[in-house]
Amino acid sequence: MANLDGFKRKFIVLKMSEYDLLSTPTERNHLASVGRKIAKRREDEGKKPVNEYLVINTDESYADEVIDILKRHGHWG
Repeated sequence: MANLDGFKRKFIVLKMSEYDLLSTPTERNHLASVGRKIAKRREDEGKKPVNEYLVINTDESYADEVIDILKRHGHWG
């Protein structure tokens, strides 16, 4: 497990295959509605409406290396 000292939870990540399997159409509609609200707000603030992210599991053997890179570039915590 990676050293997560100073880590702050800022994102929610759902594995798409699990989400598709376990969510109902109503639940998917609710989440899509929230996503649209977030995108609209970001757009109103002059930001890109939807960002794309790279995600790694903290139990990967290379996670500490990725954390070191994030720290060097001021993107940790």
